[in-house]
Amino acid sequence: MAWTPPSKFTVFLSFLILVGGLFLLVVLIFGIPGITLPAFNLGTLSSTETWGLIGIILVLFSWLLFLLGVRLKGM
Repeated sequence: MAWTPPSKFTVFLSFLILVGGLFLLVVLIFGIPGITLPAFNLGTLSSTETWGLIGIILVLFSWLLFLLGVRLKGM
């Protein structure tokens, strides 16, 4: 199967999702002063663990979206 470039929309959307996920992870890892995330607990997870999980899922979803954009034509 030949390589097909993804559409501009797919590239732009996957980039925005990647930036959002990396922003969350950078805020959590480096603890940037002045930026606080709201309290958000899922089950027994703490707020930090929940936001970290959301950030990781966003990063992985952006890579999956970009991969699908390369593999599938017209996306």
